[in-house]
Amino acid sequence: MDILSIVLGVLSLVTAFTPLIWLQVVGGFVGIAGIVLARKAKKADYRKSLTTAIGMLCSITGTLLCFLAPVLSLLSNVALFFMTR
Repeated sequence: MDILSIVLGVLSLVTAFTPLIWLQVVGGFVGIAGIVLARKAKKADYRKSLTTAIGMLCSITGTLLCFLAPVLSLLSNVALFFMTR
């Protein structure tokens, strides 16, 4: 489960930089799944702290980027719209 959380975290990081908003939202939910798996792996075996920490870090970063990127894109488009008027 700890390696799978790393893979899901990396997938969410990759989808954060795609130009498709629906794919970024899917990547955010993939990152949430990575967070849940990292927490379960940490509870199952405390000796896997390094791999679960890496999975947690990748998943949290990917989730934040996936949910923040569409908001920033929308705000920049609105600002650009009002600047060109």
